[in-house]
Amino acid sequence: MVPQTHPDNDAEDRQGLQIISRGANRLCARDPGDPSHCLKFELPSSERTRVGARQRMRRWLAVRFPRFGENETELRAYRKLRARLGPDTDVYLAACHDLVDTPHGRALRCDCILLDDGTPAPSLYHYLFTESRYSAEVLCAAVDVFEAWLIRHQIPLFDLNAGNFVVLPHGDQARLVCIDTKSILSGKEILPFSRWSPSLMRRKIERRAQRLRQRIRAALGEAQ
Repeated sequence: MVPQTHPDNDAEDRQGLQIISRGANRLCARDPGDPSHCLKFELPSSERTRVGARQRMRRWLAVRFPRFGENETELRAYRKLRARLGPDTDVYLAACHDLVDTPHGRALRCDCILLDDGTPAPSLYHYLFTESRYSAEVLCAAVDVFEAWLIRHQIPLFDLNAGNFVVLPHGDQARLVCIDTKSILSGKEILPFSRWSPSLMRRKIERRAQRLRQRIRAALGEAQ
């Protein structure tokens, strides 16, 4: 869920929800009934960012067939991976539970990854551009661990963007948790060869992870 704007965790929208993040297609808020969960709402067309023809087609399909929507796609992707790997996903992914109807609209209910003080864990994007808490070395090492997990289990999660991860302290290091898993099923390829071929999948994961490490080093002003 790549943020386009970066509200503070205490920011509220017009309906009084506590906003955690806002992306190109969705908005994520704390669950008012259970702060250990968050709710992801799909934005109306008027509030979404401009995209290319293929993504416009997907949005058109999602309006008419909810199965193609961001929330249903992410829930299916998470459940597919959970069925294959079981509890091993808990360390690396925010769990997706179900689709729920709320006074604010239909939403995907997920775990809200929390710090020890009960506040939502900040995104990797936050630590690159708002608060320099971790060094590039520490954050790149966390990317290494996540990359190795994807490759080890042949997981076609390619959307390795700074806004799709939150950061948790892990001793004197850091740990990344992915909060948007829909790219396991949804990508930009017309023919998803990188999902069918283990070698292509590995190379694509390596490229995306390397691109993220380069962005971390550039943002924190450290040598490539």
